[in-house]
Amino acid sequence: MNTKKIIVKTESSNVWWGIYGLCDKAGWEDLQLFYESDERICVVCLNTKGYLRNALDDLLHQEDEKDFSEAVQHYLSDEVCHYWFYYDEPDDEDFQEVDYDAPKNEKGIKPRFMDIWHPDEGIDLKTIETAVSSFAKDFLGIENCIVEVVHEESLEESIKSFKIHQESLGEGNVYIRFSNELVLELSERWKMGKKEVLEKLNSSI
Repeated sequence: MNTKKIIVKTESSNVWWGIYGLCDKAGWEDLQLFYESDERICVVCLNTKGYLRNALDDLLHQEDEKDFSEAVQHYLSDEVCHYWFYYDEPDDEDFQEVDYDAPKNEKGIKPRFMDIWHPDEGIDLKTIETAVSSFAKDFLGIENCIVEVVHEESLEESIKSFKIHQESLGEGNVYIRFSNELVLELSERWKMGKKEVLEKLNSSI
C-alpha cells in the first residue's frame, strides 16, 4: 500500500484558539504542505461549511460569482470534500501552475492555487488531517496518508496570544472556560483522563 507522511504547517494563531476552545473554531486557514523529506508540495486554503455558508448570501447577488456560488451550494448539500481551483492567464507576468496532477482548464492550464472545502462547520485537528488526506489521495496518489501537523501552538502559547488579542480589542479581563466537548476531545488526543486534562487546562490560564 502506498503510504507517505505529509507535514502540515498552519499560518495563524486563531485556528489554534478555536481548536483549544478559546473561541469559535476558525472557518478557514492556509496550510503549507511538505513531504517528510522537507520538500514543499504546495499551499492550500482549507475552508469549512460555516465559513462558506456565511459568504453565500453575498455571492448570490454577484453575477460574476455565479459559477462559484453554484459550486458552494452543491458543496453545502453533501458531506464530502470539494475543491475549487484558481487559474492564471497564459500571459500573466507571474504565471504559475501547481507541480502536482490537477485539472486543466479549457486553455490547457493547471491551477496556480486551490481550496479544499471540508464538510466540517469549523476547523479542528481532525478537519486538517482528513482534508489533507483527501487531497493527498485525489491529487498526489497517496492512498494511505499519515498527516502530521507540526506548527501546533502549545496550549499556553495559544492562551497567551488569545488574551493579548482580546485585550487589544478592549475586552479587559478575559474569562476563559473550557467546554466538556473540548475536555473529551483533548482527553482522547492526549491520552489522559478527563480530570487530568481539565487540571492541565485550568493550570495554563
